[in-house]
Amino acid sequence: ITVDPTDPSADFGRLKNFLKAGSPDIDNWWNHIPHVFLVATRLDADALSDLIRPFAGHARFLVVEVHPAESEGSLPERAWRWIRARSGQSELSGAS
Repeated sequence: ITVDPTDPSADFGRLKNFLKAGSPDIDNWWNHIPHVFLVATRLDADALSDLIRPFAGHARFLVVEVHPAESEGSLPERAWRWIRARSGQSELSGAS
């Protein structure tokens, strides 16, 4: 999930609180990059969009499926551990 940070109608605090609250639809989540949330869920993109729409306000947002085994970038090691735990692989290439 990513939400346009320039739109003042987006409520990132409420979105984080929603994700932290442990909704039965949200297995886990990650937010190591501002305004970007990786969410472990069994929901499809449409259903997840419906859940986060109240927090996005009128802001543009994107919900897209991510394949953790196909990832690369520069992230802290704890971020890569989170991603690896959901990829089914013990190691991924990824700069710390």
